[in-house]
Amino acid sequence: MPSSIVLTGATTGIGRATALALAHRASPLILHGLEPADEVADLLRAVRAGMPAGAELFYFAADFGDLDEAERLVHDIRGVTERVDLLVNNAARPGPPTHTLTGTGNEITFQTNYLAPVVLTTGLLDRVEAGRIVNVASATHLSASLHLDDLTLARGRYSPAAAYAHSKLALVTYSCWLAAHRPSPSVEVVSVHPGVIATGLLHAMFSVGGDRPEHAADNIVYVAGRHGDNGTYYDERRPEPPNPEAAEPATQDRLHAATLDILAV
Repeated sequence: MPSSIVLTGATTGIGRATALALAHRASPLILHGLEPADEVADLLRAVRAGMPAGAELFYFAADFGDLDEAERLVHDIRGVTERVDLLVNNAARPGPPTHTLTGTGNEITFQTNYLAPVVLTTGLLDRVEAGRIVNVASATHLSASLHLDDLTLARGRYSPAAAYAHSKLALVTYSCWLAAHRPSPSVEVVSVHPGVIATGLLHAMFSVGGDRPEHAADNIVYVAGRHGDNGTYYDERRPEPPNPEAAEPATQDRLHAATLDILAV
């Protein structure tokens, strides 16, 4: 039976490959990207060609640098489906060359890679009644520290790679918190490092090579198909311990409280 699937960051790199890999099992398939629909028409045609006959495909553009757009995305998705079997929070940005704040005063990498997925997940949680949430993380989170007293990285802690790792540590920590506070035992929440992948995001921060995006997509699809693993962090396809900070309930609760305060503002 086809599943109702939501995938963010679906137009480039890992997300594009994942959209194509999930197409055959989805109805509806709801894709998100930064670009207007007419700029990704070729991708949408390729995805539609891989979908089951009669399956529905929706595309919504939203810039996670603006949390109002993340809220609008929630509204758009809720308008086209009553059920979400799989939510893949993949959208991400590299840390920009210089410390950059959004209009609401959040460090932009933290907002895009962490706050916006929280907004989207929270807004769709009642639709994920018996579904699965897969948060696409990064092994860089293992070397980061969560600066709960300085989530904007304003105190001389900023570098592009540090901001990216910090945002992904927050996402893994949130995954662990949500796994412990899921609204129903039928909801499963996991996070996954999909591999070191040769994308524009990687090369914006690191001078290294990497595997093809299809390698990451295969790993995400594999993890998306697992069951009975609520709270697991995957290094590609292997369950591994996350950063100890992410696994600490007190840290999870402090991040959650700080997040609620930020989003309230």
